[in-house]
Amino acid sequence: MKKCLMMLLNKVYIEELETLYGKDSKIEIISISVLSRKNKTMIHYKLYYTNKEYFEEIMDNGAIILIKQSWEMMGYPQTQLILTCTFENS
Repeated sequence: MKKCLMMLLNKVYIEELETLYGKDSKIEIISISVLSRKNKTMIHYKLYYTNKEYFEEIMDNGAIILIKQSWEMMGYPQTQLILTCTFENS
């Protein structure tokens, strides 16, 4: 599941990532946890950005949209997501 999500984010949405965060930006999925009692999924990801100015303008809002779209593409449209993020300038 992690590898599939990372592939979608970093291969399918590569142009969007570069537009939002600079060339060679990427998203690494650290963990995916299913919270069965609440019917939610928690995704912890790390955003590697290369353009500090772009990042300061948009923060992780663009990454959140891309993760949600990728999650739906994987076939989980009804799942509520809890997203936690770590940032690193690469």
